Amino acid sequence: MGERSAARVQRVLLVHELPGGFGGAERYLQALAGSLMADGVEVAVLVFVREQGGAALLAERLEAAAVPTTVVQGRGRPGPIRRAIRASRPEVLHWTFVDPHAFHGAALLLLPWGLPLVITEHLPMLRAGRHRRITRDLANRRMAMAIVVGAAGAEEVRRAWPHPPPTTVVDNGVPLATPSARRPPVAARRPARLLFVGRLTDQKGVLELPAVVAALATGGRDVALRVLGEGPQEGELRELAGRVAKGTIELLGFGDPAAELAAADVLLVPSHWEGGFPLSAREALATGVPVVCSDIPPHHDLGEHAAAVRVVASRSADEWATAVGEVLDALPAAGAAALAVAAGATVEHMVAETRVVYDRVASGRGTPT
Repeated sequence: MGERSAARVQRVLLVHELPGGFGGAERYLQALAGSLMADGVEVAVLVFVREQGGAALLAERLEAAAVPTTVVQGRGRPGPIRRAIRASRPEVLHWTFVDPHAFHGAALLLLPWGLPLVITEHLPMLRAGRHRRITRDLANRRMAMAIVVGAAGAEEVRRAWPHPPPTTVVDNGVPLATPSARRPPVAARRPARLLFVGRLTDQKGVLELPAVVAALATGGRDVALRVLGEGPQEGELRELAGRVAKGTIELLGFGDPAAELAAADVLLVPSHWEGGFPLSAREALATGVPVVCSDIPPHHDLGEHAAAVRVVASRSADEWATAVGEVLDALPAAGAAALAVAAGATVEHMVAETRVVYDRVASGRGTPT
């Protein structure tokens, strides 16, 4: 997508629905909005909040980046969007979808907004009932462009929809950590610090982690696991963690991953599936932290450098322990490799590619008829 139009889009309204807590889609919104502002684009953000959850944190972070943000309680509805359009006079309306059935099955995209519609699809593989699928399929024909945050997501869009919208891949980008925030290039400490960041759900495979820690200990590894996140499996995870040596696994609750990543040796990502791009893994690489992850298509988007990204084909705790041990033995070279991989997918690259999408759709190129 190297071509650029003569006239650059200068005003964008971002619309987002926050279903619960602050997660990867919200970190994407924060990075995109703030970086667009820094690149000279006038950005306004409208957030619909189903539950309060991470709404305050998201608004606080956006406002810290001087991004005008309006938070509305309840599911998406047209009134606040029309008011935000009148106030910000955007040239492009950009929706960020945490799932394909947000905003009442995408029905709001069928309304005559009078603006090119761009969406970012974070979870294209989600399935739903026939009514919502029909609504979304009709909405696909109204979209000027769909952005997916990894190659695996593009394939899911093609499989999910009989009539997919024009689709382009813009990899999730994250800021490279400043030198002071990066993991020091030294061998693993004792105990070596492992980290998990994410929702405590079956999707994330978090209940498999205590067995991995136990297998590492059985093999003579001195490790400690810190778990950053909240979710419905917290109680069960706490029970499983209690069966491992006392103090080996610590549940931290919800928090900002930056400080934890700066102190970690290896990030563990045992997800059973991901519909979008694993943002926490990209953030780890940008901090100089290597990643051990499950063998699912989105993780293949992280890169091919085995020292920085170790993909484990099995769900076996012993095989995971072996992979983690090999990465720990390779520190600090694995940390240097992580930074090299991260340099290829920065937030600056993401913003540049997103602006190309805006320019294309505003000029009518790529817009479906």
